[in-house]
Amino acid sequence: MPGTLISLLDEQQKKQLFAACKKVNYSLGYQLFSQGESADTMYLVDRGKVSIYRLMPNGDEKLFKVFMAGELIAEMAMFMQPRRYPMSARIEQDSELSAFFYRNILGIVSSSPELSVKVMALMSNKICQLMDNMNILTQVNANQRLVMKLADIYRSQSIKQGRVSLLVTKKLLATQLGMTPETLSRAIKKLKADGHIIESGNHITLVNIPSLCESVDLTPDIFST
Repeated sequence: MPGTLISLLDEQQKKQLFAACKKVNYSLGYQLFSQGESADTMYLVDRGKVSIYRLMPNGDEKLFKVFMAGELIAEMAMFMQPRRYPMSARIEQDSELSAFFYRNILGIVSSSPELSVKVMALMSNKICQLMDNMNILTQVNANQRLVMKLADIYRSQSIKQGRVSLLVTKKLLATQLGMTPETLSRAIKKLKADGHIIESGNHITLVNIPSLCESVDLTPDIFST
């Protein structure tokens, strides 16, 4: 769980947190929590799939992220004021979760000034990432957004080898990029037709990164910084 609240804990703190957690099992379609409810619980996905979404003013659901095994849900909500879930969560396949309760999280974090500082830094970095994502959605065109997203995924991979692995569906990817699935499909097709990428299942091979970036007026260093 790199880059999460749990990753900041030492062994004793982890033992304390997991000793107080509760294993829960939910079936497909179960509403884990709803936007606006008191954020009293943080969840670790042990098995299954959980979607995070928000109801838009027109009544449509906007899907933001699908959490898979090993990912942590609602860690930022634990430190919000007021402490309420900013989005809703639904079980997308039969799942097993570890539920961590706010009172236990607060007890561990508040008992260690060093950990408190680390948590503040972690949350600040997450906010910066959200701001970067917002800039991408508002300041660049669809083709640039796609390439910047590929670069973001590429940088996060431990094994790169000139290939990007898409861990979400294209429908969710389109939502994350603020475009329709049709627009995303056209952007991918253009990059393929121009010979910049090769698509195979959920893997995208980057034929030539400098050329790919040049085609959408971006600099190649976005794949390395």
